[in-house]
Amino acid sequence: MGSLPELTERARPSRAARTVSDPHRHRAIITQLPVSTIYKKEWLWRKPKTPLRAVPVAPNRRRDSATSSVGAASVRRLITRQPPKVPQPLVRRFTLLCISSGLCATALVPFTAFAGAEAGAMPLAVMHSVAAIIAPFSPLILQKTGTRIVITLAHLFVCVLLSAHTVATPLSVLLPLYGLCGVTLSPMSLALSVSATNLAQAAGDERRRKIALRRALRALRAAQDLGLVFGALMLGGALTIWPEDLTPLSLTPLPTNTSLPKWPPTEDEYFLEDDYEERTCGAAGCPDTQAVLGTVLSAEGRRILVAAWAFLALIAIGLGVYGATSSPAPPPDTRSTLRDPRALLGVPMGFFIGLHQGFIYTSYMKWYGVCVGGWACAWRALLGAGALQSLTAATLSMAAARGRRIALAAGGCAAHASLMLALLRWRAARTDLALPAVAAAAWGACAALWDVLQSGVCVGGAGWRGPWAATLCARHLGLALACAARLALCVRTQLAALAVALAAAIATHAALELRLRRGAEAARHRS
Repeated sequence: MGSLPELTERARPSRAARTVSDPHRHRAIITQLPVSTIYKKEWLWRKPKTPLRAVPVAPNRRRDSATSSVGAASVRRLITRQPPKVPQPLVRRFTLLCISSGLCATALVPFTAFAGAEAGAMPLAVMHSVAAIIAPFSPLILQKTGTRIVITLAHLFVCVLLSAHTVATPLSVLLPLYGLCGVTLSPMSLALSVSATNLAQAAGDERRRKIALRRALRALRAAQDLGLVFGALMLGGALTIWPEDLTPLSLTPLPTNTSLPKWPPTEDEYFLEDDYEERTCGAAGCPDTQAVLGTVLSAEGRRILVAAWAFLALIAIGLGVYGATSSPAPPPDTRSTLRDPRALLGVPMGFFIGLHQGFIYTSYMKWYGVCVGGWACAWRALLGAGALQSLTAATLSMAAARGRRIALAAGGCAAHASLMLALLRWRAARTDLALPAVAAAAWGACAALWDVLQSGVCVGGAGWRGPWAATLCARHLGLALACAARLALCVRTQLAALAVALAAAIATHAALELRLRRGAEAARHRS
């Protein structure tokens, strides 16, 4: 064996020499690669890639574990996630439904006041009596037919009823039309509330559903109140175009009846408290109707005005078809309606709401409007009631949402009692033409308060359709009794009945509020 070469004395070949060949390896050797290139794995035979940008990390920041990072990321997603929005098709359909309801209110509510103040209070009593009978069956009717059919039929019967008043229709034909219109009133009211709850179901969690439901009910009330305002403006415009002065009637000789006192009273007789209510009592009309001064609509103006209201109801039919849903309502809750506290304790408030609405649309418009200055004074009272009612409903619904319901009920009770006392002491005179509009506006504000408080408690939640149908029954029953009282009772007797109904309604509503609050607190403690 030969001697091995001296490795320590062997010189290291230069870079240029290693490019040719290595006699000890007997193969070619490539150029030496830099260390940085080897570390980055940028091989010459591979395609270079774009380097990824590293996220700068703070030097003193503690590195979280994998579990805490995942938890923090999930919390961040929950915080930054936007709440689900109600689908735009549902919002558009509900908007059309609100416009349809407003147009129907434009046609029906001023017509109710116009006919109730005149000789048409008894047909209105028949209509609301039928509505009170049908109201308990409204959830079943809505389940079988659906909201679209119910709302369309209700608007159709309103249009037919108003169209029948444009021609000389006998009373034997009008009364069945009033009855058919009453059949659809309660299911229509329930269908509108069901549409509001269906819209709120698409709002997300429970808190957002409650907010969406309050806004939907607020939109429905605003549409109906604005419809009343628009209908009153139409009545005022018709009075401007087709007036008929009642001044020449005062020149006709009075009937020989010793039981009728002179009107207007003399200065000595004006402050006689015992005789005043006798002059404003009963269904014979204004005190000494022959001496009433003011303007009314002519026969041509009445036909044209009612035809315009019927046309608005016809437009409401088309909008209701596109706005309401075609699917039937879900079946009502199987629990007993009579055991629900909303049905037991909400009926007195519903009865009072119907009673005072019937009073304001019939007796008030007659005694404190037409008897003071004709329909030129009455339509301003109707306009003031609708305007302040819409404003009050929009503001008080937001206050009631913050939990101040008991305080609102107490304040409303004091205001409404003071208003009824003022009406008992106030004498209708032509020198007080502004007072009917002011008192009607205050009455409309109180009406909006009671409607907001009751609908906020009774609409929504589990099994609400049965108790709300019972409340609608009580409302229409109060309207029917108020229309019948227009023909049979004195104004003082009606105001006394309203005071008793107000006391019972406030007591039961306060008990309902306290019971629901205790139930909510118990459910919170259980959870």
